Parts: sequence; structure tokens; C-alpha cells
Amino acid sequence: MTFVDQNISLEKCPALVLNADYRPLSYYPLSLWSWQDSVKSVFLDRVIIVNNYDRIIRSPSFSMKLPSVIALKSYVSPHSNPNFTRFNVFLRDKFSCQYCGSKNELTFDHL
Repeated sequence: MTFVDQNISLEKCPALVLNADYRPLSYYPLSLWSWQDSVKSVFLDRVIIVNNYDRIIRSPSFSMKLPSVIALKSYVSPHSNPNFTRFNVFLRDKFSCQYCGSKNELTFDHL
């Protein structure tokens, strides 16, 4: 028998969202939905449950295991142009300065 702590906050139980091809919708940040959004998508039949938490959620007439990994039923095309953010620029440059090659104290100064 497995011990399931039902006292853990549901806010600490996000669901990993995968595209229809079972790849994450995004990597940075990782595509996570709140437990409310994931349960709503299950009821609207928009997703397939890939895996569950041991945590059970209940209503007066229904109970189900909380989804931990869900996959969309319809494919969503990834963005072709990523957002211009500090993190994305550093990711593109492999977290090294393009001027001196240093990996310490990265800045936009040498772009």
C-alpha cells in the first residue's frame, strides 16, 4: 500500500503539458498547467492523460486521480520566432560571452 499525503497543497501539483506528438509545448519555461486547467481540459476532452499523481480529487458525485502529465489531442504549431529575452539570448549563445568567451557574469554589453 502506498502512502498518499492528501494534505499537500493542490497548487504544488502542476501538470506537464505535451503536444500531440508528445513533446513539451515549451522547454524554457517548461509547459506546466495548474491542476484546475488540467482537470478542466480532461473534462472538455481536449487532452489525453499520460500519467497521474497518487493524489485523488473529489466532488460530491465524482472522484479522479490528479493528472501529472497530459497530452493535447490536437497539434499546436510551435512559435517560429522565440521571444527576445535575456534568457533566450544567453541560451542561443550557450551561456558564454560572444566577445571574450567567458561564462561568468553574462551581460548584453558584448552583443
